[in-house]
Amino acid sequence: MLISTILFTAACAAVFLTRKKIGLFWSGAAFFVVTILFLKHGIDPPAPAALVTLYAGTTFLAMLLYVTSSKQAMADVWMPIKSVMVNTDQKWALYALLVAIPGVIAFETYMGNLPSTDAPPRVRSVHPPPPNTVDVKTPGMAEAHEFNVIKDDSPIRALAETDPVAFAAHVARGKVVYYQNCFYCHGDTLAADGHYALSVNPLPANFQDPGVLPQLTEAFLHWRVTKGGPGMPDAGGPWDSSMPAWEKFLSEEDMWNVIAFLYDYTGFKPRAAESAEGH
Repeated sequence: MLISTILFTAACAAVFLTRKKIGLFWSGAAFFVVTILFLKHGIDPPAPAALVTLYAGTTFLAMLLYVTSSKQAMADVWMPIKSVMVNTDQKWALYALLVAIPGVIAFETYMGNLPSTDAPPRVRSVHPPPPNTVDVKTPGMAEAHEFNVIKDDSPIRALAETDPVAFAAHVARGKVVYYQNCFYCHGDTLAADGHYALSVNPLPANFQDPGVLPQLTEAFLHWRVTKGGPGMPDAGGPWDSSMPAWEKFLSEEDMWNVIAFLYDYTGFKPRAAESAEGH
């Protein structure tokens, strides 16, 4: 990119130094072409087409403002155009333009109507179907164990009824885990408004949204927390999630604790595993 920038600067300098010799029209046209070539081929990674169009339009408007800033500039720009249209010794240029302009339009129209060979775009699923089972291996665990995402459930959920004090302790621990690891993206109030929320793609899940936690089983969340962005299936692609696979950093109990905290904080109830099986 450094080389292309140097070449672009040199080309612009050459256009500037020869502007009086070649005229305002041709120097402006040369500058515009050099700018477009740099935007399309001189940037690595390549700039999106929409950005190239935006900068090209801005460049054209800036040149138009400059040209219309004085009568002399307007006269300098119109002089070669009038010369082609009026002078009989330049009829060849006029005829060439009369052929070239419709030809370019016809070619672009033809190319734009050709059948595309590109694969159809994939529709990304926000909550793709999970695998039936996953292997979970957390720090300190000697061997991975199999977890059934469809049938298994949170090992601490039953404590909410049988031992509320113990369940409250799990929720309190989950709160600590959340604010040590998760709030940077998911936010202080779990509303996807953390410090880094706008810098990740896709945006973090908004746990305050009634369309999120109540629609998911705790087993589904355990799978997502455990495997993170790297464990997302193809149905969820294209995926560029920055969420890590938390099984590499947290114990399995802490992952369940933080899931319990999510529901406790928001007041939502998890979707029952048996209702998920029927869909």
